[in-house]
Amino acid sequence: RIQILFEGMTCPLYLGYMYLALLAFLTALLALRVLYVLCCIHLSSLPVASDDPFKSVTLLVVAGSGGHTAELLQLLRCLPRQYNPRHYIIADTDKMSEEKIERFEEAEEGGVSRVTVSRVPRSREVGQSYLSSVLTTLYAQLYAALPVLLARPDVLLVNGPGTCIPVCVWVFTMRVLGLCRGRIVYVESICRVNTLSLSAILLLPIADHVLVQWPQLQHKYPRCTYIGRLVS
Repeated sequence: RIQILFEGMTCPLYLGYMYLALLAFLTALLALRVLYVLCCIHLSSLPVASDDPFKSVTLLVVAGSGGHTAELLQLLRCLPRQYNPRHYIIADTDKMSEEKIERFEEAEEGGVSRVTVSRVPRSREVGQSYLSSVLTTLYAQLYAALPVLLARPDVLLVNGPGTCIPVCVWVFTMRVLGLCRGRIVYVESICRVNTLSLSAILLLPIADHVLVQWPQLQHKYPRCTYIGRLVS
């Protein structure tokens, strides 16, 4: 009876080992893919967009409130028309950025073919403790998934609002999975003279380019690229 029972258990045990082996293989494959993407980010200079001026580049922009949005719109004025369509993500408590974005796009000569604006919860409110912001960031992470999945950006442009952290994580994840090109460009605010913002520090490992407007920041953080004053 013991022998019969043991033989009956052989098939389930074998299947269990097969599932574990498959899980280990997929985990190793995913780890190698993550390492490959990180190597591409840190060891090579991949272009942000195609050299072909007629090839469309899907742009995803995370706009913050106040000065963040003003700086970002000044940057967008310098971009060629190939950055089209444009998708914007703003915080759900931001009452002014959507109006600024709409006025900006209406004023753009020729306009773009498609512009969308999505709202997600803030990762961290002004003055909120870092401990409690962990939970709100995870909450925002859930809401950020759908806009990023629908946009499937070639380029993600951010300049510091806390809302950008969940978006950047999703874009990096989609890039690892091969669902988008997902080049992340972080532009540090001109107000940051001697130290990077918390958002910039968190994104240093996964951002393709971290652009700073003060030379001392490049000396302090070698991954940064000093490009002079972008906005006034």
